Amino acid sequence: MESPANLLIVVDAGHGGWDNGAQFEGRLEKDDNLRLALAVERALRAQGVDVLMTRSTDVFVPLNDRARMANEADADLFISLHRNSFPEQTEGTKGVENFIYLTAPLETSGRAAQLVLVELNEVGVQRMIGVSRGNYAVLRRTNMPAMLLEMGFINNEEDNRLFDEKLEEYAQAIARGILAYFGINYRTPSQPLPSGEPVVENEIYDMQELLEQRYGFGLRPTGRFDEATKKAAVIALQIELNGAYDAQIPVDGILGPRTLNAIRPFRQGSKGGLVALLQVLLILNGYDPGEVDGNFGPKTSAALRFFQRDHFLTPDGIAGPKTFAALVGA
Repeated sequence: MESPANLLIVVDAGHGGWDNGAQFEGRLEKDDNLRLALAVERALRAQGVDVLMTRSTDVFVPLNDRARMANEADADLFISLHRNSFPEQTEGTKGVENFIYLTAPLETSGRAAQLVLVELNEVGVQRMIGVSRGNYAVLRRTNMPAMLLEMGFINNEEDNRLFDEKLEEYAQAIARGILAYFGINYRTPSQPLPSGEPVVENEIYDMQELLEQRYGFGLRPTGRFDEATKKAAVIALQIELNGAYDAQIPVDGILGPRTLNAIRPFRQGSKGGLVALLQVLLILNGYDPGEVDGNFGPKTSAALRFFQRDHFLTPDGIAGPKTFAALVGA
């Protein structure tokens, strides 16, 4: 798992200066792009991520310079923020779309773009168009995973309302998606320390406390996915398997053949303690399945597929023996 401090993200506010971008009843795309870009910058910096802005004020920056800045800085990811537009109002002129370059790999740019859309969809958009491919200069000329996000249509009043009302939520969702791509948990900021640094929740610590509360085997929360936590997770798995299937597995914290063979693969639509444990393990590994509620929904399925893909497993969204072995690092 990456550390936020090791990342450099380029946030590009599209257009600027004499280039207004799309316009609608006096509303300028360049202004919306900058508002969102500054909010995304704040959200990422609150997580300890280094951010390079291609512009922080209303100035014109050539497309070549935007890509060059990112390449010379050896950035880890590039995101360009825009508003969409269309000459005529139709049923399709609404919603959010994320572009990657024509030949960009799905496992890098494609996955990053999809993770951002997953988080935006959780906040709420009028329509989710999805990930598309486009021949945009900033995507074509950047050397790192890159996306161009169209945050709704500027000539759609409902998209504009959502953009204005949910600006900060959208910015945090974009930050969550970016961090998820690097396997980093998004920490909810709390009150600032005297130094000005935010206090953040440690989700691993929370999951350790949850495991202790539910299963009570003396796990001491440390905020690290350490060997003691992995053993505790296996004990929890054995307890759940014994309860669900009367597997009669020794509760010893050892993920041996008997424990693995007792796992009956399950997928989206499943419910219960094994699903909740799967959600806990995904969080411990840096993936966001949503709330730990024991309901195997779309967000848990997406998080599981990304985990499987990142660990060279078939990304089928099915939680079976091989997936559980990877989740506990066996």
